[in-house]
Amino acid sequence: MRDAFAVALLALFVSYPLSAQRGAIPQQSTPRGIEGVVRLDGRPAAGVLVFLDFASGPSSSASGAGVLGRTMTDSIGRFKFEQLEQLGRNGGRELFSITAHCPGYKDAFQVVDLTFAPRSSINLELYRDTSGNVPNVPPGGPGDSISAKQPATPEARAALLRGQELLLQKHDPQGSIESFRKVVKLEPKYAPAYVLLGTACVQTQQWAEAHSVFEKASKLEPGNATAFFGIGYTLNQQQDFSGAQKPILRSLELSPNYVEAHYELGRSLWGLGKWQEAEPHVRKALELNKDFPLAHVLMGNIYLRKRDATSALREFQEYLRLDPEGPYAASTKQMVVKIQMALEPR
Repeated sequence: MRDAFAVALLALFVSYPLSAQRGAIPQQSTPRGIEGVVRLDGRPAAGVLVFLDFASGPSSSASGAGVLGRTMTDSIGRFKFEQLEQLGRNGGRELFSITAHCPGYKDAFQVVDLTFAPRSSINLELYRDTSGNVPNVPPGGPGDSISAKQPATPEARAALLRGQELLLQKHDPQGSIESFRKVVKLEPKYAPAYVLLGTACVQTQQWAEAHSVFEKASKLEPGNATAFFGIGYTLNQQQDFSGAQKPILRSLELSPNYVEAHYELGRSLWGLGKWQEAEPHVRKALELNKDFPLAHVLMGNIYLRKRDATSALREFQEYLRLDPEGPYAASTKQMVVKIQMALEPR
């Protein structure tokens, strides 16, 4: 992973005990278990939540509830569920559903059948969910915001776990903010809590506080690309395009393939009227992730500046394909119509 937050997460596992026995089955010579690896954008993903449930059959859909158990992947994306023989059988078979969940990405789901084999190893691939456009996770997944070093006090540890649950599992960033504030109050030098607090403030559009806590995180962890990106992102949101460039450039020094950082740098340069300088960064963002909707909008605008209406039309149409109900959908549709009319033979 990219920075100091991408170390082993075993000490921070948000794990729940498997439920009590449900119709115990005879002891097996080999303990039942499921293990696997979660990858995010092709890379092992640390700190991703993985849920275990019963499945009704191979065509089951993921419930994501984690009725039987839940855990987090470790620093190289691995997870494991053991002692599944204690759970009994589901409809005469041993069918389990495994779901990996990461905010900003589509859930990955697989049914595992242990009826005839005691153990199974699987791979789950997470792909970016393009239905939303606000960056809500660090570049390496939530694991990049979590340190293997826990807060020193039980009270701070409990608040951190509560905040993570609200932010990462229950998708309640507003609710998580007080928990993260409590952590940084109790342990003001614990950098991961500042990044998580900043992430929650970004999702609730509290730009001033987000900027402040990302600044603190960057001073505590000078090698944290996410913290510097957060500073630049919040400045862009407040239209301080000039001020945004330095921290975003620093985040790219630390993490050269940080997709959102390339886009945000292009956005700040565009905001300053430097579209020629913005172009290579927007292109890089699309090279790294062709399904990044907002980058297509900005690329379309750059093509218009270059008087290349055909290429601009293609970019705007791709944005509408990826995010047909997005924040710029209405204005983009109007632009598409205008370009199409202008390109019609006379």
